[in-house]
This record gives sequence, structure tokens and C-alpha cells, in this order.
Amino acid sequence: MPFRGFFIGSRTRALAIANGFLIAAFVGCTSTPIPMETEYLFQGPTMGTAYRVKVVSPHLSDAGKSRIDQAIQRELDNVNAKMSTYQSDSEISRFNRQRTTEPFPLSVDVIEVLSEAQRISEATEGAFDITVGPLVDAWGFGPVKLDRIPSESRLAELHQSVGWEKIEIGAPATARKSHPATQADLSAIAKGYAVDRVSQTLADLDYGNHMVEVGGEVRTAGHGLTGKTWRIAIEQPILGRRAQQRIVRLNDGAMATSGDYRNLIEKDGVRYSHTIDPRSARPVTHRLASVTVIHLSCMTADAYATALMVMGEDEAFRFATAHDLAVMLLVRGEEGDFTERCTPAFEALRRS
Repeated sequence: MPFRGFFIGSRTRALAIANGFLIAAFVGCTSTPIPMETEYLFQGPTMGTAYRVKVVSPHLSDAGKSRIDQAIQRELDNVNAKMSTYQSDSEISRFNRQRTTEPFPLSVDVIEVLSEAQRISEATEGAFDITVGPLVDAWGFGPVKLDRIPSESRLAELHQSVGWEKIEIGAPATARKSHPATQADLSAIAKGYAVDRVSQTLADLDYGNHMVEVGGEVRTAGHGLTGKTWRIAIEQPILGRRAQQRIVRLNDGAMATSGDYRNLIEKDGVRYSHTIDPRSARPVTHRLASVTVIHLSCMTADAYATALMVMGEDEAFRFATAHDLAVMLLVRGEEGDFTERCTPAFEALRRS
């Protein structure tokens, strides 16, 4: 079901976020000012990137600010401890080290993310795949730099353990591999989940006016300062500088963007994108530069943005339209310019 709670504006004042595809802002709106509210900023490193949380509330005591800060950190640390492939003791790391096909017990949180990942993998016919890690490493986007282009035989060998259907979720709260070498990497969905968790925690604490951003994935609730609608800018996919493509007014919803332009490698004069198509085992070669997805769930938007980026312009547009997703594609032109291609759901929101 498409998200119906945002509007698109044309004004361009915004506050840049340095660590992500999005630029969060809270400017320009015709809402009635709400007196005696202050905007509080909480920020720091997490999950190999950074987070920014803005809470709009009447005056907070030091104890109140500390309570919010601790709640945010607790949720982020919880996701990291369970889903990080960089922490050797995380749940997902321990699952990956188990080289058997026996069921492995997992927490409710990890099962929730795995289940959504599997749902989107099935819906996209494998364009989204959390088991693609070995192929990403083989193409030089992991811990070891690319020495030479992987051979057909090497890719075929690695592909034997790759495939979303090779992870099966069972009851109660277990997962098993059908191939013992299969690895799970939740990085393309876990940041969105972390955003959702922090937002829900703030709502549970009765801080209903907030914006949460982790590594460029965003969720908003309520209003910004003086009653203004939260405004988020979609960034132009230009390497080396940051510029806004479009401002979105986002009400009680989430937005995620995936792009191909910040992580490239060059070998023998050829540039390779870090976006690996799990179906072909190769980097994508299409002209799609970035994908932005609006959804009620940041976790879902995060995963769909990755899947659509894998598909390329035409396949992504057909899929998003068929599934009534609010999506904007930015397609790179021959002269380095960008063309917007928006789904009917996105266009309908623009006109509303």
C-alpha cells in the first residue's frame, strides 16, 4: 500500500546531513506556530555511519535530555549487537559462522528483519538478496581490494552459496541454511529497521514530534519546530559534491535512497559499481543513478531502494508501478545530467 502522508515542495533551504543521501530540514510551512517548543539535537556514530535525531518538545530538563539520549543509544546498540557483520559476537555473525544446515536460534528482532528481507527478495525475484556478500567481496567492495576481475568459474563457485531462498525461517525463532557456506548481510535493511525502532521508542516516550536519520535513511513523526512540516531533500547523485534534487515534505512516514555513485572502483580503465546484481553475479551497468522510496516503514523503504537500484531504470519503474510504490528514479544522461522518472504513486503525491 503506498504511503499517502507527504507532500513535495519546491523551496530549497535545507540543513545538509554529511553522512547519507538525504538532507534533513525543517523550513517553510504555513502551519500555525506552536509556542514554547524547542528543537533538541542528538547525534553520534553508529553502524559504520552516523545518526541524527531531532526532537521538538517543550523545555527538557537535563534529566529529560539524558533519558532521550540513552533511549536512542540503547535501540541503536541493540540493532548493532544483533545485526552487524563487523561485530564477531553479533547474532548474525554467529549465524554466519555456523557451517551446518541445522536450525540456529535468533532473537525476535533478527527474525523480523530476516522475514521482511525474504518477503522483498521473493517479491523482487531475487533483486534484493541478503546473501550476496561473497559476490560483493569478489568484486573488490569488501575488506580486500580488487586485484583482478573474478573469473567465470570463480563467480559460478561463489554463486552456489548465494540465493535468498537458501535461508529458511522456522519456528520458534530459528533460521537454517540449505547450503552451509551461505552468509547473511543485513546492511541493506538494518539501518532502516534501526530508524523505525528509534522512532517508535521516542513515540513510546511521548515525544511525538521528531525526525530520525541513520546513514541517510529517514523517518519523521508529528511536526518540526514552530509547527512546520518536516522537510527532507533528495540529493543529486553527483560524486564529490552535494546538491539537492528535490525537497519532500514528509509527514509521519519514511524515506530511503540508494545510489551507485559514492562507492566505485576502477580496473583496467573500467569503472565498476558497488551495486551487485545477485541474479547475474556482476556489477550493474545501467544508467540508474539513484532510487528514492517513500513508505510507512523505513525498513521496507530501505530494502526496496536497494532492490530497485539493482533492477535498473525500466525494470524498477515497471515493478514499482505494479506494486503501487511511491518511487523517484534519477537516471543519468549522456552529458552528466539527471532525468527524474516518478511512479504514478509519487506523482499523485506531488499533485496533492
